[in-house]
Amino acid sequence: MFKFIREKIGNKLMLTFIGIILIVMVIEMTFRIYFGVQDRLRIAEMGNKEVMDTIYATMKHPLTVGDSDTIHRDLEEIGQKYKNISVYLCDFNRDISFSTDKKVINKKIDQIISSKEFIDSLNESFKGNGDEYKSLVFNIQKRRNLISVIPIKNAPECFHCHGSSRKILGALVMKTDVEDVYKTVIDQRNRSLALTVFASLLAIFVTHIFVTKFIRKPLNTLVEATHRFAKGEMPVIEKYPPDEIGTLIKTFNYMVNEVAKSKMELEKELTRRARLLEERDELVALLQKANKQLKELDTLKSAFIANMSHELRTPMNAIIGYTDLLLDEVDGPLNEDQKASLKKVAANARHLLQLINDVLDISKIESGKIELRPKEVDLKGLIDSIMVTFEPLIAKKGLSFELNIDNGAEKLYVDEDKAKQILINLISNAVKFTHQGGITVKARISERGLDKQGNPQFVEISVADTGIGIKREDLDKIFDKFAQADVSTTRQYEGTGLGLSIVRGLVALHKGMVWAESEVGKGSTFYVLLPLKKEVFDNPGPVVEEKMAETLSQYFEVPKEVFLEEPSYEGKSVRCWDYTQCGHVNCPEYGSSEKRCWLVLGTHCKGMRIASWPEKVEACRICEVVRDLVLHREPLIIESKPSEKEKVVLAIDDNPDAIDLIRKYLEKDYKVIGLLSSEEAVKKAKEIKPVAITLDIMMPKKDGWQVLKELKEDKETRDIPVIIVSIIDNKTLAFSLGAADYFVKPLDGHSLLKKIKSIEIYKPVKKVFVLERDEKTSKDLTGILKETGYEVTVARDSSEAINIVKLHKPDLFIVNITDPESSAFNFLDFIKGSPELKEIPIIALTNKELTDEEKEALDGRIKEVINKALFSEEELISELKNSLKKIGG
Repeated sequence: MFKFIREKIGNKLMLTFIGIILIVMVIEMTFRIYFGVQDRLRIAEMGNKEVMDTIYATMKHPLTVGDSDTIHRDLEEIGQKYKNISVYLCDFNRDISFSTDKKVINKKIDQIISSKEFIDSLNESFKGNGDEYKSLVFNIQKRRNLISVIPIKNAPECFHCHGSSRKILGALVMKTDVEDVYKTVIDQRNRSLALTVFASLLAIFVTHIFVTKFIRKPLNTLVEATHRFAKGEMPVIEKYPPDEIGTLIKTFNYMVNEVAKSKMELEKELTRRARLLEERDELVALLQKANKQLKELDTLKSAFIANMSHELRTPMNAIIGYTDLLLDEVDGPLNEDQKASLKKVAANARHLLQLINDVLDISKIESGKIELRPKEVDLKGLIDSIMVTFEPLIAKKGLSFELNIDNGAEKLYVDEDKAKQILINLISNAVKFTHQGGITVKARISERGLDKQGNPQFVEISVADTGIGIKREDLDKIFDKFAQADVSTTRQYEGTGLGLSIVRGLVALHKGMVWAESEVGKGSTFYVLLPLKKEVFDNPGPVVEEKMAETLSQYFEVPKEVFLEEPSYEGKSVRCWDYTQCGHVNCPEYGSSEKRCWLVLGTHCKGMRIASWPEKVEACRICEVVRDLVLHREPLIIESKPSEKEKVVLAIDDNPDAIDLIRKYLEKDYKVIGLLSSEEAVKKAKEIKPVAITLDIMMPKKDGWQVLKELKEDKETRDIPVIIVSIIDNKTLAFSLGAADYFVKPLDGHSLLKKIKSIEIYKPVKKVFVLERDEKTSKDLTGILKETGYEVTVARDSSEAINIVKLHKPDLFIVNITDPESSAFNFLDFIKGSPELKEIPIIALTNKELTDEEKEALDGRIKEVINKALFSEEELISELKNSLKKIGG
């Protein structure tokens, strides 16, 4: 009952109205009963007093003169006139002397009115206490009576009979039957109850009509429209009342219109994005191919340069050697001009040899042909050995040199030759670009690249100069090959532009990093991190800074574990240079098994000033790898193997959102397993044996057409229905390759679910039964069907057909339903009535276009209708093949 009230707003309103009516009527009846009785008794009391005053005034003189007869006569007249009134005159002994009822004269008033309360009140009146007039209601003989008493006071004219000692001589008592007063009130109460019942019924009836018309009906319309809206329809309510409910319906209509607009815009946007995605996939494939070719070319180039550099160094060594011999006058004395010329030859030859050596070094680094032989090296001794070479030039330019090595940073664990080459390049640049001031080399224990226990692993060496400085925008490219901060410096200061690139390559081999700070006109400082401990080389892979994960998790407010997992794309684990197509060969991430680039010390991302915590965090916040592959990690597509009882649909699409959409449409009835990689489609289909496969067409590496062809060529997967879900529309090709159906995106999920449920009951077609009277058509059909691999049985009329199918149950019927002589509809009626045959699909052949009535007469049993009149013989066979493949053959 309460549910009935809670769930119906009309019932709530009705209950409210009835409640209000009942409350009002109860209050009204209460006041009517309480105050109604009081008012009527008060009126009766007032009437009694007037009557008693009149009676007393009439009796006063006869009492004074002792005229008893007059008194008896007057009271008798009163008794006859007023039937409900009884008057008693009693003395102070309560003996009745006069009365309207002569039978009670000389009796005690106690016997007439036997109420203790009355007697007490009467005694009080005899004593002269209290009010002179009293009136009370007493229940006498089961009837309520109003008893009024007026004491008869002693007066001088009475002294002659009663003396003067008593103040009260007796009392005039009048009894009035007031039972009718109470009955009147009760009758009014009963009429109020009847009115209440009638008002309640009328309220129910009127409320029901009004609520149904003005509330329930429009609300039901709104609820029905809401349900349709929830199912994907866009209903608009045209008729609605001009009240609050109408306002609600107008708001609903507005919402539906806005959603419809948004849906259309969303579908357009999805279509546009799908196209962009396809274009992106094509571009990514092209970029991957180009990147692969570039890497191969880069490797070939490095190998070529290495070989050529070796061939060039050999004659250059001979040139320099023989020039030095000539300058040493081994072959005889030289004049001054000859010496000056030979010195120029030697200087240029050495410069050319240095260029060749730089090219050879960078080629070795890029081709991975440099092997380190790390050992413990004394840093001061290493720098001292280098400075011997630079001291003459420093002295010539008037520069100062300062070396500061902090405690603990005296030793390095590096390849001594490569570390020397790193420092030579840095100090050489400092000397080259500094014309006044000095050069300072400092070394200290670095706080970057700490191990998991927080212990330092690197020494930070800085080479600072007071030279020309570098522009901020040039700092990002000075470590690139053949690059100098300013092209004009190449001509002014000479050099190949390979020095810093070699430095970065050699530092990367030591798992360290290099960066620079500079200000134009004030000088530059180059920093390198070189290993302090042997453990740096003992641990495989680059150095990982887990502090990056902590800081990024705090910034993005996600768990730290998010940044400790490897990135994935298309269901596969990837590296950042696979995703961004970077492929910088000097980056520690490149070629490494470590895929978490944001944790790797020294990664060379574009725009990253310092590739280490904490400065690196700024770059990783906007990194597309972190944004796309870590924070918005794609849903896990590869799922657990389904149980045998589960009906599985395999959704193959390179777009995770498209797979998720199909999953949401089908998840109530099927377990949807998504597959992003089209290359694994056949393998996956064999593994999970789905009841159906949805297949996208535009996919990278292997498109849907190729996947469909492979599925239909494999014996284990050829019978699995494949439904194409694609942005492109090419049904003819799809059905010719064996697709069961074709949906063009945006996808209608309800139609897809309905289609999968319908094809689920199909089974592969192997046996075909043909009912065709025309001999040529029958022969052609039989030939092409047998050629395709079907077992074919032919009948010419319905009687023959019925006899055959009773003994041999086929998988498919092909029936010419418009040949009147074959009685095809008799055959169809027989199939319809046969429990064993009624579920077998039918392809109907016609010689005309069927009317709606004829189609309805087929009762939905026909899966395909082929109008022979519309096709040539060749087209008819092709159409029949397509129909067979759609049905499951």
